Amino acid sequence: MVTKGIQNAVLAIALTIGGSVVGLAQSSQPKHDTYTWNGEFVALDTTAKTVTVKSRVAYPEAISELTHFKAGDRVWIFWSGIHDSSDAVRQVRRSEAGRKIDEDLVLPAELVSTEAPNQYVTIRIKVPGSAVAAVKTVKPGEWVTVTSRHKPSTEEDAVVSVRPYGATTTTE
Repeated sequence: MVTKGIQNAVLAIALTIGGSVVGLAQSSQPKHDTYTWNGEFVALDTTAKTVTVKSRVAYPEAISELTHFKAGDRVWIFWSGIHDSSDAVRQVRRSEAGRKIDEDLVLPAELVSTEAPNQYVTIRIKVPGSAVAAVKTVKPGEWVTVTSRHKPSTEEDAVVSVRPYGATTTTE
């Protein structure tokens, strides 16, 4: 017959080991400081390290907001979606010099053009050198997947990668 003291000791050991395993599993999960969105590839400027992409605008209010902007304006694109992915633009605001982006799903960009009746906005984004190489084979009209950083500290820091739509990446 097992004594109450032995049962308590076994239970304490099991909880300690179980808690350690759960803690280890949680700490090994990747941090989700990025999100992805898709758009139609328009152009690549290898010298400036920029990619021009057309994306869908989700809300009528955002479409009407676009009438307050012109090509070349610095804007913040607020994406509609969940924490790690988006499928369309929710809002466009004028970029605020000196103000840090303190919300998730916000991307600094240059406004290239709008297509209000078709609900699309074309933006130019700065990309890392690896993204330039990854999209050299993409043709205008094909789609790309962009991985952007939540709350980027600079415009240069906002985009992590760009790849052809449907291409897979491996992470270690």
